[in-house]
Amino acid sequence: MKAIPLFNNLLKKETQDFVGINIGNYYVKGLVVSAGRITDYFIKERKDFPDALRQIWQEKNISTNKVKISLKDHSTLVRYFNFPKLDKNKIKQTLFYELNKHIPFSPEEVYFDFSVLEENPADMSLLLAVAKKELINSTIDIFEKDKKEILGISLDSIYLVNVFLNYYKEEKKINTSILDIGYGFSTLTVLRKGIPFMTRDLTFGTKDISNIISHIKNIPIQAIDKWVSQPENHKEFLELSQDNITSLCREVKSSFDYFEVNKGERIEKVFLTGGLSAVSGMDALFKEHLESEVLPLDNLLNLKTAFSLEQFNILKNTFGVSSGLVL
Repeated sequence: MKAIPLFNNLLKKETQDFVGINIGNYYVKGLVVSAGRITDYFIKERKDFPDALRQIWQEKNISTNKVKISLKDHSTLVRYFNFPKLDKNKIKQTLFYELNKHIPFSPEEVYFDFSVLEENPADMSLLLAVAKKELINSTIDIFEKDKKEILGISLDSIYLVNVFLNYYKEEKKINTSILDIGYGFSTLTVLRKGIPFMTRDLTFGTKDISNIISHIKNIPIQAIDKWVSQPENHKEFLELSQDNITSLCREVKSSFDYFEVNKGERIEKVFLTGGLSAVSGMDALFKEHLESEVLPLDNLLNLKTAFSLEQFNILKNTFGVSSGLVL
């Protein structure tokens, strides 16, 4: 299966130089691409986003004004379902009148796009991506006011699937999942032999653990990430967050059980991404609860960079979505 482009109505012609920006719930993360190479990266708190955007361009001395954007928000969602076989030019128009069956929003208040995952004799399997117009329009407004040209907008889970489809050829033969551990909430995508089957937002977010650690260790919230990044603190971090991680595993396991009941097959590998996936021992904790092999989503297997990776490797688990933006 090829990479999945979505929200094509917002895409413009690609150019060599651009910035891939992942707008998270807490951080803005991104990779700078020039002449086909990653020349720099950044991570900055999202607070006062327009000002943060200007600071990034100034601090990194970015010359291009072209951007590709990824969003993760409760006003976005991804759905999968079978749909009557139609001429592809008619699918979107027909889908508009069917949206009420698949999403909790009014069709008039969203942008949507689709990708055909599989074609069967009588029907086809569709991936539907939806985002509220308010979110998309406000995002576009911020970038246009800062004189940025938007090359594309899509969702975090779509870009992570594209990372998987580009880098993991052998794993397309088995059932897998991608767990993106986010700040506000986490997102799980299950793939059946390389074909996305289900994407689900989970209640767990790293902010819950951050608040606990801040209280127990008397560390300011702004300093938690630095504390967690130190390997000598990983064991204590897992001890303090074990109940929260266990609750997340239960949510993930319920989705695995649903898949197993519907398909009669099990999930063999789980790929973790997000900042916490770099914590030593996190994979073992998930493996114990999920009874599947657990690995980090290695998101930079083939990317040619123009800077030293030594410092970046400490943070690279945070840039899974961004790497999908620059594929």
